[in-house]
Amino acid sequence: MTIMQVAAEIDALAEVFRKEGVKSFLEIGSKFGGSLERLASAMPVGSRVVSVDLPRGTRAWPQSEAELKATVSKLRLKGYDTHLIWGDSTAPDVIAQVRALGPFDAVFIDANHTTPYLWKDWENYGSIGKIVAFHDIAWHRAPDWKEGVRIDVPEFWHVIKFARKRVEEFRFCPTGKNNGIGVLWRS
Repeated sequence: MTIMQVAAEIDALAEVFRKEGVKSFLEIGSKFGGSLERLASAMPVGSRVVSVDLPRGTRAWPQSEAELKATVSKLRLKGYDTHLIWGDSTAPDVIAQVRALGPFDAVFIDANHTTPYLWKDWENYGSIGKIVAFHDIAWHRAPDWKEGVRIDVPEFWHVIKFARKRVEEFRFCPTGKNNGIGVLWRS
């Protein structure tokens, strides 16, 4: 199981799931399925797990589709009510499919990290989750980072977190230069 986040941060989010009794979970941007599986394991068997991701992986990780399919199959075998929706998270048909399976106790947004997509995912999916989490809230550009690749999550997170009464942040990256998970409660 390949996981793209810092393990301690995902484990901290999984602990939130346990404490809050999460029984339905939506992940926008599952890539390989590592975080999907780890977070689902914090929920009781029979819980609803929904993943949205782009088909055929990405240029950087073309093998992610096969791994995500294997993860979804594994979760189904364990007894989770698991759904995999392929497509752009901002596409109307994808939004409709997700909404038909909602609402959710928790939503984890880790897809396109640019400002326009962050706002769209927040508007489309944040409203159907009691708990909403974002990945890469602590990211900052490393000297060797590729030009043209943007991660706007820290700025986005800074704006939305202040309107909330309850917020938690997990920033355990050993290098201190990236990752981080921000969690907010909508109610």
